[in-house]
Amino acid sequence: MFGTRAFLIICSISFLITAAASAATSIILYRKPWIGMAEAWPLLELIIGLLAFFIPLVIIMVFIWGFSGLQLAREKTRGIISSLIAAPITPGQLWIGKSLAIFIPGYLISAGSAMIVILTVNLSVIVPASGSFIFPLPLFLVSLVWCPMLLLGTLLFIILFSLAGNPDTAIAPSFIIGFGLMMGIPIGMATGSIDLASWDFSLWFLAGTAAAWASIIILVRFLTRENIVLSSKGS
Repeated sequence: MFGTRAFLIICSISFLITAAASAATSIILYRKPWIGMAEAWPLLELIIGLLAFFIPLVIIMVFIWGFSGLQLAREKTRGIISSLIAAPITPGQLWIGKSLAIFIPGYLISAGSAMIVILTVNLSVIVPASGSFIFPLPLFLVSLVWCPMLLLGTLLFIILFSLAGNPDTAIAPSFIIGFGLMMGIPIGMATGSIDLASWDFSLWFLAGTAAAWASIIILVRFLTRENIVLSSKGS
């Protein structure tokens, strides 16, 4: 993955997103006369919440869409998966290894990008104006822990059914989750039903993540050597 052009493109896009979000947000907020007023705190929390949540979400989803289903389909066609499963390796090890090889670089890049933006906006504008640093603990947990864990669960699902079934259909649920979060969170925030910085939302998100992981644990029984071999042969 590291040697592909797609990886370099994603890294370049992540760098541009980080630089653009840091610069644009800081410049816009710096020009606002109300930046140091107490009444502006809810709006500043909203801005930080959007940045902290959507930057990791978008970058990790790009990694998932770019390196999961299509990549495994190519490896199946070329006989790589058949060779791996014939080696002294368990289906579970193959599954976890493939998943973490995609998730870990995506998470590190996304978390680094989000933290750079949050630190830049806070230290350059918000802290000098208000004397306070905005990044509530519930928001930190949702954006950098619960949401990535949900996306890791989604990736595990994709890799599981890509190995034991059809990679083209295995990736479909990720679009539902990805676009559902990208559309549902802003709508919920606009209607006032979602507060990214609240403990209530953090706990509800944790519960949803736990439910997703529970379903994956149940589906692990489909990950057998026989299913992987038959799937690689097109059965």
